[in-house]
Parts: sequence; structure tokens; C-alpha cells
Amino acid sequence: MTAPFRFPRSQAIAFTGATIASLLVVAATYLGSGSLSRFDTPLAAYAAATVFAAFGLAYRYIMWVQRPPTWRYFVASFKLIARPKTFVKSVIHLVGLVINNIVAQKFILNRGRGRWFGHMCMAWGCLMAFAITFPLSWGWVVFGHDGVGNYVVEFMGMKQFSFPPNSIIGWALFNGLNISAVLVITGVAVAMHRRLFDHGAQAVQSLENDLIPLFLLFAVSVTGLMLTASYKLMGGEHFSFLSLLHAFTVVVLLLWMPFGKLFHVFQRPAQLGVQFYKEEGAKGPQALCVRSGEPYQSKMHHDDLAQVMKEIGFDFGEHQNLSPEEKRKLIALNQAAALGDVPYAG
Repeated sequence: MTAPFRFPRSQAIAFTGATIASLLVVAATYLGSGSLSRFDTPLAAYAAATVFAAFGLAYRYIMWVQRPPTWRYFVASFKLIARPKTFVKSVIHLVGLVINNIVAQKFILNRGRGRWFGHMCMAWGCLMAFAITFPLSWGWVVFGHDGVGNYVVEFMGMKQFSFPPNSIIGWALFNGLNISAVLVITGVAVAMHRRLFDHGAQAVQSLENDLIPLFLLFAVSVTGLMLTASYKLMGGEHFSFLSLLHAFTVVVLLLWMPFGKLFHVFQRPAQLGVQFYKEEGAKGPQALCVRSGEPYQSKMHHDDLAQVMKEIGFDFGEHQNLSPEEKRKLIALNQAAALGDVPYAG
């Protein structure tokens, strides 16, 4: 008799978490839109795509976190931050890491100013677009009218503020997506220039991880601008077709996010813990090489790495206690001995 199929434990956990994430999006949409009374039906495709994207992102994220090295970093980082004696100091330091790595993205700046500029344009353009599109798609934000010529912004059924349609606030709100589209197109142009003319980037790029995300971001931004051009410059000509085309590109982008390079947007916050972990390790005891006696990494990192290797079925014994330099020397000595010559290592 064939045994019933069962998901591995890690996949079962990821599937459960992803299902909960997608249900939370559905619940947030239903409740935030007043039992769908404020839900805009033409935006249903966008809302549905966010549900599937939430499932895919949560599934991949949970699978990623459960990998032995990632989980080790994840738990160790939380333990380091949660230490009672240094909790306040750790939180302040973590805020600094968020500002430098998430807001200012200085880790990109170290690789070049042009690359940093392009990355900032894409990152903040996308974040601005998501901040506008998601609440509208879920029915959280609607625009009403106060009867005297002003628009009224409502959030989850609660009136927030009103503004004249021709005011600066009105221009910024109605053109927010256009501004984000221009930013994204600028960032895509910088990234494509690098990938077309930088031989180093060409050597490591791939279609699915590097080019397709750029194509999708460009397609979403251009079709969005075409909608504005249609109703402002062409009297609404071809608006129906362009709206369908734009919706298609947005849906494809959202569904692609869990599987492509854009997933790193959701990994980056967790990776701050890795930097925190390394900085804390550098302040503590260092692992000493058993051959040279020289320090080569933090003892905390060494011990965690040795434990992770055992968890995945590898145990290198004393070889784990050698520095990278001494390991290279042993390789050279063994190769020289195998050739029958006098062993030599610089």
C-alpha cells in the first residue's frame, strides 16, 4: 500500500504561513473597504494580484528563513539585540543601520555614485507607487467630494482632509504615480546602461534575475504614463486598451516578485541582522588558527558556522579551525607532494 504524500516540515510551515499571509490581505481588503462598500471594482485585478503575491512572497521568505545558515543568523541577531543590558544601545544602532542601508542605501554608494543614483530612483519610485496603489486597490483610500468644489480624502471610511483640485496638494496626489514612474524609468535607464556597457556586470547577469525585472519595471512605468497621456493629451483615446495593458504589466510584476531578483527587497531588512551580528562578533573573542595562531574571524561566527555545517551533514573536524590562508597553504603543500616535488608555500 502506497504511503500518503506528506509535505516536508519546512514546506508545510511555509505553506501555512503563506496561506495566512494571503488570507490577511483578503481580510484587510474586506474590512478596510467597509465590507467592500468602498472597493473599486475596476481595481479588482490589482487586489487579486496582491493576494497571490502575498502568498508567494511569504512562502519563499519562510523557506529562506528556515535554511540552517539563515535561521542561525536570524535567531542569533534577535538574541544579540534583545540582551537586557545593551537593548537600548542595540536598538539605536539598529535604527542607524536602517537609515544607512535601507533609507540612504550607502552599501550601493560604495559601489559607485551612478549605480547608487539609479538604485535610489528605482527603490523610492517603486515604494511610492506601492504606497499609492495598494491602499487604492484594497479600498482603504477613496476620494470624495465636499459639495463646494474640494476633494475629500477618506481612509478606511474616516475623513482625513480636503483640498482644492488645482492646489499643490492636489497636483502631488494626482501625479504621484507619474512621479514614481519617471523615477523608476530613470533608474532602469541607469541600470540598463551599466548592463549594456559594463563587462563585469555582463559576466554575471542573467535574463531571469537581472533583465526581466528591469523590463517589467519599465513596462509598468511606461504604460502608466501612457494612461496619463491618453486622458490629458489625447482626449481619452485608447484609454480602455491602455488601462488593460497597464493592469496586465502590474499583475505580471506582482506575480514575478516572489521568484525573481526583486525578492531581495524583502530580504534586505532581515539582512541588517547579519551586519549587526558581524559587528558584534568583531567586538568579541576571535577564533585563532591552529597552525599560525593568528585570529581570522570572530569566535561566535566560527562556532555557529561549525554547528551549521554539522546540521547539514558536514564535519570537517580540525580543518574547520584553520584560517583561509593556512587552508590555501595546505592545498599547495598537498599538490606539491602529489607531484613528487619539494613542498613549498609562500
